[in-house]
Amino acid sequence: MIVVIGSAVLWGDAPDGLAVRTALAAAASGAAVQLITKVGDDPAGDALLLALARAKVGHVAVLRDPAFATGQRSSTDDVAPEAEPEAEPESASPPAPTLEAADVGLALRYLTDYRVIVVVHPGTPALLAEATAAAGWGGAHLVVVVGTGDEMPAGLPDDARVLAAYPILDDPDGLGERLGRYVAAVDGGEGTREAYLGFVAAAEAGAAAEPAAEAGAGPGIETGADAAEAGAGAEGEP
Repeated sequence: MIVVIGSAVLWGDAPDGLAVRTALAAAASGAAVQLITKVGDDPAGDALLLALARAKVGHVAVLRDPAFATGQRSSTDDVAPEAEPEAEPESASPPAPTLEAADVGLALRYLTDYRVIVVVHPGTPALLAEATAAAGWGGAHLVVVVGTGDEMPAGLPDDARVLAAYPILDDPDGLGERLGRYVAAVDGGEGTREAYLGFVAAAEAGAAAEPAAEAGAGPGIETGADAAEAGAGAEGEP
């Protein structure tokens, strides 16, 4: 089983966000997937969960928070990294729920028998620490997506994969699709290095990932003993 941790929003009638796209792609590849996220206790949250269920993405670990509204997006929500954010209108919707470290720790103790954990844009070091600990006790392969320009997270297992990507929703280069196929291959028994090289090959026509600040000029980040073989910078955006 694959566990994907990250934010989820509703775009029209469809669930969206990089974590969601990763989960959908993994499920479409035949893997069992559970999504850990937090949504509001509202009609938009109901619609999001129904859409996940139709796509065969498990949601038993999705938390409902009545204090917040489920995140929703429009076609104008994505902002290029160099663009200045617009001022928030006074009539803006309430903020979407945010996953906390305790939420993730509880969900990972509830779920069992996972072979891969994917953490997309962890909000805090404590949240990532919960996922790292769970990967350790469960013997799971850990994949972490951090923001472009972020430092390499500390305390990760030697065989963890770390990618950096712009935290935009639109994912024009299909990072979520490629990442979902990669983790589905690992969950299906393929070696992590072989699966990663397939992920790199799929990115050669154009990718949505860039290196964290400490990783040098290459657009992919890889930690672990086989990093030198696979090659830093094999996957990314010009």
